[in-house]
Amino acid sequence: MSRRAEVRRIGRLCLLVLALLLPASAAAQTPITGIGLGYPVHPIDGRAAALGATGLGIMGSSFSLLNPADLTQHEMPGFALSFHAEGAELKGGADPVNTGRQRFNLVRAVAPFGDWSAGIGFGGAFDQDWSVRFRDTLILEDGTVPFEETREHDGGISTIDLSLAREFGPIAIGFSAQRNVGSLRQSFSRAFDPPTGDAPSLGAAGGGQLISFKGWRFRPGAAIEVADRYMLSGVLSFGSQLTATPNEGEDIGSVDLPLGIQIGGSVRAVEGIMIAGSFGWEGWSSVGDILDSTSHDVTSFGGGIEYDRMRLLGGEFPLRFGARRTQLPFSYSDRALVEKAITGGFGWIFQNGLAEANVAMDFGSRGQFDVDGVEESFRRLTVSFALRQIPRF
Repeated sequence: MSRRAEVRRIGRLCLLVLALLLPASAAAQTPITGIGLGYPVHPIDGRAAALGATGLGIMGSSFSLLNPADLTQHEMPGFALSFHAEGAELKGGADPVNTGRQRFNLVRAVAPFGDWSAGIGFGGAFDQDWSVRFRDTLILEDGTVPFEETREHDGGISTIDLSLAREFGPIAIGFSAQRNVGSLRQSFSRAFDPPTGDAPSLGAAGGGQLISFKGWRFRPGAAIEVADRYMLSGVLSFGSQLTATPNEGEDIGSVDLPLGIQIGGSVRAVEGIMIAGSFGWEGWSSVGDILDSTSHDVTSFGGGIEYDRMRLLGGEFPLRFGARRTQLPFSYSDRALVEKAITGGFGWIFQNGLAEANVAMDFGSRGQFDVDGVEESFRRLTVSFALRQIPRF
């Protein structure tokens, strides 16, 4: 074995020893959304986010990546960009831990032509961005060593989407091929204070690695709209293996992406008011345990109401309110964590529909301290912009 390989092996062994010596209380410092593959990201625009994350079956154009059949709702070529920022406070350790994330959760272009519509997009799948800093004490047989530790995870898994849909009267059928790609940089550093008792003095320690992800996911879907008042949309999703590869060495593991189904719909109850809702299920329990987390099947519900008779500076100014409830696919126990949120927001549609801006806010929580031992409150802002072009023939 070469000297370089030997040094590398010893370094990895030291990291393993530090992980084994890590106080149990420090595990509680990891955000709830930082385990397993990370936090599921909804590739939806601001309009859908304000309506309880109902990203399919919404009458009128939506740029969400959920159901390719909904592409036929677009009457003009368009481009949309969506960004969300989130702040969260984790409860359950000695002190609350604040963390946050920001990312572009959706970028999409659509182009209708005849009875067909095509789309290309980029969206989030799993977010693994988080960082925490905390103080703790390493307890040894001959004394204690206080320390401060910083952990950072930077990256996630995203989706590159190619979609095609066609109308058959009131019915639309679509298909999406989605390539999952991404990377994750993991790092930690630990600075030790002077020891107490006869414990030895310890120097600073740290380490890290870079992991890449790749896989495929496919989505066939269908939608039906009746009399411009009712719409129902449904999509099935299934995939290949999602493989993780470190920057050095062979693949470290893979999981079979599970089967999922989503159904959504909307109705114009009266003039100016639309009610929307959705239901989803994904069989994540089939992937088994990932590292120190347990996988669970996921069910989700969401819905909201939109009022579009207000105007601002010559443009439409719709108001939206909603709520959602979903389970998270990964937890530390046999019980799935539940995320609940109240949603709301508004839009501004101007230039005769050629430009659009949407803002949504989520206020919610994940987990329940009395039951799960951990709880995380969060606030999320979603902002999206869309531009459309009048086709020229």
